[in-house]
Amino acid sequence: MIFDELDIAVTDQAINPNVNLDGLIQMKTATNLKAPLWSTHAKSQRAMLLFCLMGIFCGVGLAESACAEEHELTSDEEWGCQVLLCMANPNGPKAVSECVPPITKLYSCLYRIKNPCSFPTCPMAGDGNYAKPLSDTYDPCTLQDMEDAPAGWIMQGNLTDTSKFSVKGHQYHLKAGGSSYNYAGTASDGSGNSSKACVRNLQGTALEPYQCQIDSGESSYWTTCYRQVKVYEEVTWQQQQSSRAVDVFIEGNLWTRIHW
Repeated sequence: MIFDELDIAVTDQAINPNVNLDGLIQMKTATNLKAPLWSTHAKSQRAMLLFCLMGIFCGVGLAESACAEEHELTSDEEWGCQVLLCMANPNGPKAVSECVPPITKLYSCLYRIKNPCSFPTCPMAGDGNYAKPLSDTYDPCTLQDMEDAPAGWIMQGNLTDTSKFSVKGHQYHLKAGGSSYNYAGTASDGSGNSSKACVRNLQGTALEPYQCQIDSGESSYWTTCYRQVKVYEEVTWQQQQSSRAVDVFIEGNLWTRIHW
């Protein structure tokens, strides 16, 4: 059952299939859904509340008495609500067994080369609660509580570390290599190069020496050049994933991105 698999507690009371809709509404009010979204525990609580309040899985994980009869949905609308709820689960869209059929149907439908379906919607979701497909091989860094690094040379470090950096005048210099180039996604020059870094706390910039070739008339020669490197307290490089993705928004905020 959904509740057995997730084992989520809200306001110190375990949600279970016998809770009626009135109780859930009171719990929703008591827990104040404007609370921060970003811890896994908070995400699980809020996702579970959405499962309960919308009553999509009537007769499966919820008591039938918890379903509001006035919200009669067409089969496509019910499917759209199931998709949204399953994708909002921080454990994954297929983490709950009841979610496997609607999500499998969605992926199969979107994957069709001829006449792919439109992404289903849920009329009961409320403002700011929706999912939309997109093409992107990376995730927004905000999901890691970090910033998207700009394109260019970057590295993790501390400018006060004298083993790696020196100061000449008012400029920091990197003593040895250590930077990497961040394409901030896929390069727009058609080269196919791709990388994305998430960063936290810009320390400043440093000059890094490298060998470059200088053309001078009919001849050329190699010399030492310098490039500017942005130094951050923390740098995390993302792994490239499938470009088929879905963004899920809850209360207008990006909740998660799912690649399939």
